[in-house]
Amino acid sequence: MMERLAVGAYRGAMTAAAGVAELASRLPGAPPRWRALGARLGRLTDDERTLAAGAPAVWLHAASVGELNAARPLLRRLRERFAERLCVVSTLTRTGLELARASPEAHLALLLPLDAPRTVRRLLASFQLEAFFFTETEIWPTLLAELAEQGVPTFMVSGRVGPGTMRRARWLRPLYRGALTSVDCCMQSEEDAQRILALGADLRRVQVAGSLKFEGAASDPPPEVLRLAAALGTRRMIVAGSTHEGEDEIVLEAFRRVLPGRADLALLLAPRHPERLDAVAALVSAGGFSLARYSELATLGEGRAPAVILLDAVGPLAHCYALGVIAFVGGSLVAVGGHNVLEPARAGRPVLVGPHTEHAAETVERLVTGGAALRVSSAESLAWALAGLLDEPVRMADMGRRARALVEGGQGSIERHLKVIAARLSMARFARAAG
Repeated sequence: MMERLAVGAYRGAMTAAAGVAELASRLPGAPPRWRALGARLGRLTDDERTLAAGAPAVWLHAASVGELNAARPLLRRLRERFAERLCVVSTLTRTGLELARASPEAHLALLLPLDAPRTVRRLLASFQLEAFFFTETEIWPTLLAELAEQGVPTFMVSGRVGPGTMRRARWLRPLYRGALTSVDCCMQSEEDAQRILALGADLRRVQVAGSLKFEGAASDPPPEVLRLAAALGTRRMIVAGSTHEGEDEIVLEAFRRVLPGRADLALLLAPRHPERLDAVAALVSAGGFSLARYSELATLGEGRAPAVILLDAVGPLAHCYALGVIAFVGGSLVAVGGHNVLEPARAGRPVLVGPHTEHAAETVERLVTGGAALRVSSAESLAWALAGLLDEPVRMADMGRRARALVEGGQGSIERHLKVIAARLSMARFARAAG
């Protein structure tokens, strides 16, 4: 009874949200943000419908840039396995959508529809789906229920269930239990496996397969990264990645404190959300620092990098970590939960994080206890950590080696995922043949 009420209330709320989105996207003179809601209503363009109708499809959903980057090596392997299939990639963010559209692994990229029955069915009707994959905690009850009803094999890959979700488990379990019944859950850790079971997953369908973020997506650096390297010359760069409001000020103050006596330093600031770029640029200018945007590097000569570079492009952050000497990973000095620490670790760089790392708790703990990362809590402690590492190059290099070794030790998750996926799909084919 409780489960039916929860599902009914959720579907009703999502149906109302879809109705509001429909109306807002069609209002004359509506602002761009309202018009953009139309992309979440499950409609394809004529060209997209023609493409979707041309072949059976596999679909990967990743919430944002970080999740998509982590899943791309698996997606590449799935493309090999599902030759001649249409590869669909969906995200929840515009920046993620831009990356998906630029990814060679995707034939078709779109925003995930609002999780309302009519909206979901409209989009699913466009495809001949053979499998659906979703990353981390992207549990959308209506979509998963519709996939189960249509008999589409569904997989949670690199699954993660954070403590925040578990604090709401009493309310989420009635909603999630039915949605997770037919999902094969490939979880990052044993703790994640226990948590997904507590939310209603089937014990027979839960496996620990590790985190796809350990695998990384090897690629050649774009030309702009090479121009950044040339502009830096012999300067040492500190990279502050995926920063949020309230963190840029702290990073800039710490940078100011370590500059005296270290004139060869530069700072790359990479705000998590592109809409904050102008505000962050204003902070840099107000602080009296020379500034250039990543997209403007072509106008700079060799060795002419300013004190601060603002990363205003989606995708090259991992390559920029490799150009730096130390990395700070944002979303951790403010109560966001932290972002991907594996990209700088894979590049062999010491990692600095704040106290808020719930989203990557296990990985951060491994890096800290393994001597590859340090925690900071303020501009003062960040400056102290930066100065200590900059003045001890042997220690800095040792931390970088430890970071890379820890990442390499966590690899192998793709093969574990593929083993689970192959077994499930073989069973599905057998069931269809028997039916």
